[in-house]
Amino acid sequence: MGERDRTIWDDQKCAANLRLRSIDFAGLDEAFDGRFCLIREDRRYDYGESRFNMIVALNDVILNITFTPRGGKQRIISARPANRVERRLYNARQEG
Repeated sequence: MGERDRTIWDDQKCAANLRLRSIDFAGLDEAFDGRFCLIREDRRYDYGESRFNMIVALNDVILNITFTPRGGKQRIISARPANRVERRLYNARQEG
């Protein structure tokens, strides 16, 4: 289990995400530092716990990070570059 100040993650999921999307969960802790972001609860399925999608800019890239609060930290489930619609939404909300 990986861990930073604000985040935790499963090492196998991190390795898979790194292979598929070139995004390492270990570098995402700053995304949870209180910066501007858009967060929406993912209610598509019953995951057995609350799950959220966050659109946030980190290192000049807009990301979509899926996470769940756990034990006072955010457990990262997945991360990917935001798609075009998500980037537009993020930029529109940040500017306005």
